[in-house]
Amino acid sequence: MASSKARSRNRSASSKGGRPSAGAGSNGKNPSSRTVPAVSATPTSPRKSANVTAARSPKRTAVAPEPEESFKPAATPSGPPFWLQVTSTVLAVLGLAISAYETYAHYNGNHLLGCPSGAGGTFDCAAVITSSQSMVFNVLPVAVLGLAFYIFAVVIFTPWAWQFRGAVIRLGGERIRITSRGVDIVRLGSLIVGMGFVMYLIYAEFQIGSVCEYCSGVHVVTFLLFCITVVSAALWGLGKRNPSTARS
Repeated sequence: MASSKARSRNRSASSKGGRPSAGAGSNGKNPSSRTVPAVSATPTSPRKSANVTAARSPKRTAVAPEPEESFKPAATPSGPPFWLQVTSTVLAVLGLAISAYETYAHYNGNHLLGCPSGAGGTFDCAAVITSSQSMVFNVLPVAVLGLAFYIFAVVIFTPWAWQFRGAVIRLGGERIRITSRGVDIVRLGSLIVGMGFVMYLIYAEFQIGSVCEYCSGVHVVTFLLFCITVVSAALWGLGKRNPSTARS
C-alpha cells in the first residue's frame, strides 16, 4: 500500500511539471521572460525643440585671415633720378667743348665763329678774350681755367660719379678711403667756386664794355650745373645712395 501511494504522488508531480501553468501564455513560455524589442543599429538623434533651434546663431562662413602687413623701413634717400644725371653730364660736355674752343682761339688769335667783332660793338668776343681781364695775374688765360674746370666737371657729373658709393685707393703706401659724401661735397664746392668765378667774369665784361657769346654760354652752363647740384643736395642729401630707385 505504501509503495502504491508513493507512485501516485510521483505521477501527480510529474504531470504538474510537464503541463504549463495557468498563468503561462499560449506559446508555453514563462511569464517572467519578457520580449525585448529590437533596437535599430543606427542611433536616432533626439528631436530638437524649436526654441533651441531658434536660439542658435546662424552658421558663419569661414573667412581666411588677412595677411599681416609686414613693416617696411623707410627707403634710404637716393640720388637724383637718372635723367637728371644724364642732363648734368650733357651740360658738362657742352661746357668743355665751348671752353676748349675758346682756349684754341686764344692761343691762335682766330676769330670765334659766329661772334661779331668791331670797335664799340656790344658783342665782341675778340675784345673780351684778348683783354687784360682775360688773364689771371697776367699769367694764366681764363679760357685755360675754364677748360681745366670742365674736364673735372665731365668726370664729377657722370652717372658713375652720381652713383659712387665709396672706394679705397692706395697713395704712397697709404690707404685712402673715398666716400660718396666726399664726392658730393667736392662737386658742390667746385660749383660754388665756379659760380663765384662766373660773377667775376660778368663784372669784367662790364669793364671791357663788350660781351662774348661763347663766354656767356659757359656762364649759363655753369649756372645750370650749380642749380642741379644745389637742388640735389637739398632734396637727396650728401652721400646718400640707393641704386634701386636712382633710375626712376
